[in-house]
This record gives sequence, C-alpha cells and structure tokens, in this order.
Amino acid sequence: MSQEEIVSSTKTVVQGLETLRVEHHQVLNGLQATSETTHVDTSAVDLIEEKMSLLKKSIETIELAMGEAQVMS
Repeated sequence: MSQEEIVSSTKTVVQGLETLRVEHHQVLNGLQATSETTHVDTSAVDLIEEKMSLLKKSIETIELAMGEAQVMS
C-alpha cells in the first residue's frame, strides 16, 4: 500500500469516525432530554444513566481515534 493510499484510507476512516461521533452525540442528547423530562422509576433512571455513561466513554474513544488518525494523515 502506497503512502497516498494510506493517507486516503485514513481520511476515509476519520470521516466515518466523525459520523459515528455525531450519531453518538445525538443518542446521548436524546437520553439526556428523556432523563430530564420524563418521570420514570428509579431502575429506568439508572438504566438511562448507565447508557449515557457508556455513550460518553465511546465518544471519548472515538475522539481519541480521530486525533490519532489525523496525526497520521
């Protein structure tokens, strides 16, 4: 694989990661809105908070990968 192909592939990966990051933020925002406006039982709130925590960790990992990929290109 040539250097140009690697750079091109890396840019494609960064675009995919950006799309994934945006989708994760949209889901996270939806969960935050749900948790703020909906009065649900404690177990449901715990589940929403757990999902939000997992999404935040995923976003951090995606952003780290984006940064590393951008350094490579």
